[in-house]
Amino acid sequence: MSGASEPVGTVEVALAHATRLLATQPALAAEQATEILKVVPDHPAAVLLLGVARRADGAPEAALAVLQSLVAAHPQWALAHYELARTFGILGRGDESLAALRKALEIKPDFADAWRSLGDHLSAIGDADGADHAYTRQIKASTKDPRLLEAAAAMGDNRLAVAEAILREHLKKFPTDVAAIRMLAEVGMRLGRYGDAELLLSRALELAPSFSAARHHYAVALHRQNKLIAALAQVEQLLAMEPRNPSYRYLQAAVFLRTGEYQRAIDLQDALLREYPGQAKAWMSHGHALKTAGRQSECIEAYRRSIELAPGLGEAYWSLANLKTFRFTQAELAAMRTQLESSELTHEDRLHFHFAAGKALEDLDDYAGSFAHYALANELRRALIHHDADETTGNMHRSKALLTQAFFAERTGSGAPAPDPIFIVGLPRSGSTLLEQILASHSAVEGTMELPDLIGLVKELARQPDQAHEADAPAPTHTTIGLVPALATCTNSRRATTVPLSPESSIARPSTTPRLVRPPMKRALAANSCTSSEAGPVEDGSRNRCSSTGYVATASKSFHVQRRPS
Repeated sequence: MSGASEPVGTVEVALAHATRLLATQPALAAEQATEILKVVPDHPAAVLLLGVARRADGAPEAALAVLQSLVAAHPQWALAHYELARTFGILGRGDESLAALRKALEIKPDFADAWRSLGDHLSAIGDADGADHAYTRQIKASTKDPRLLEAAAAMGDNRLAVAEAILREHLKKFPTDVAAIRMLAEVGMRLGRYGDAELLLSRALELAPSFSAARHHYAVALHRQNKLIAALAQVEQLLAMEPRNPSYRYLQAAVFLRTGEYQRAIDLQDALLREYPGQAKAWMSHGHALKTAGRQSECIEAYRRSIELAPGLGEAYWSLANLKTFRFTQAELAAMRTQLESSELTHEDRLHFHFAAGKALEDLDDYAGSFAHYALANELRRALIHHDADETTGNMHRSKALLTQAFFAERTGSGAPAPDPIFIVGLPRSGSTLLEQILASHSAVEGTMELPDLIGLVKELARQPDQAHEADAPAPTHTTIGLVPALATCTNSRRATTVPLSPESSIARPSTTPRLVRPPMKRALAANSCTSSEAGPVEDGSRNRCSSTGYVATASKSFHVQRRPS
């Protein structure tokens, strides 16, 4: 073999050897890179390797100097900008990390790892929409299978029904394709189908336990279903692998807020703000946490800092207005009016400015001006909300038919005299909040928080078939496969019936006919239980039935109050 073709001793072989050392012996990798640079000064790949090795060896400042010089010499090298961004992140310089990532993606738009890292950073500063877009681009960039490329493109264009159909068909043929399972779960997350997404992601992690992106989405799905202990366990696993990941830390703070560990959450947010001092949404999120902890003066400072950084962020103004006792200055009211004259405001920002201006004028007794802003705000808000007035009316008629005087008379004396926590359950605008505040004003009672559990249970149960009435149910007009059946395909071990995932489908949402359901849980509220086998006909001819563990499906709001320690 000629010397020209002999690879032994070449720079390429030395670089390959150093790269292999990087994962387990970064100090030796740095020494190897240094030796290469003695022979070939300023060799770009060797300089990059040296910077990465020094960072891996616990010397991020030294790595930064190397990588900054590399970027200066090769400003159009996306990988160099990406590694510089990672180093900035480790040093807690989040804003500079964001800038380097955006530069890397400007140079190389299909850089999957950079999109993922950008998503992590945007999650940490509270930019949920931006993070969602970045993660979607990461999926598209990392997908090489042409059958999944089409689904990824559909997700990028927000054509979720198309993406869902492609992925379901793909999983019929390839049930253990973890990338496809994760993509289908992502579709479910975007549609708010967190329970189905949870099942899919659980299956993906069974197949690939080290699939960090799936575990991250799994933790988010658990968190959004209020499964906080399980979510925290997943976040801790992620942080064990990447302790500095900003998205994981942000999610951990969000879970701590939900579990009432406010100081731990605020400490995490403080650390993130030191890394991202110039991010308005991060300051706004911090304000939300401080408000929850009862630290109102600090909360106001955080919201105002957010406004300084982004004067067009309407939600920050509304957050101030929503403090109830806060009063805007004349200068702040003038600033809101100026923003409302801009044609650059987003739909969301505009509606928040109108709500905030309405509150400001209400406090000044300018009721005509206030209502004018409230009317505009609600018109904008209505365009974003799916609301069916007939559905609400139908729920009311069915509840009225069931919950008669005779119904309650039969249950006279129900309840428990024990000094246990009190749960207040009621419909929207029915006075449950007022009752909670009245009870909490008693010296022996402390109001704790509004609970999402019943809302979550009702939503989950509304998607499940009522097995006691399946024989009475009309046959479906057509057959579709939703998220959970797709999981059944993946596992080959179960079959489930659910409404289809696609919002465009004619039966995409749960039936508007509410039923009494039998959740597998202990009875918590005597007022919501019933013992008669049949409640009688309702106006539309359907029948409501329940057992002693049944619950009215229209319950939508609950509060928890408890006795204060004596």
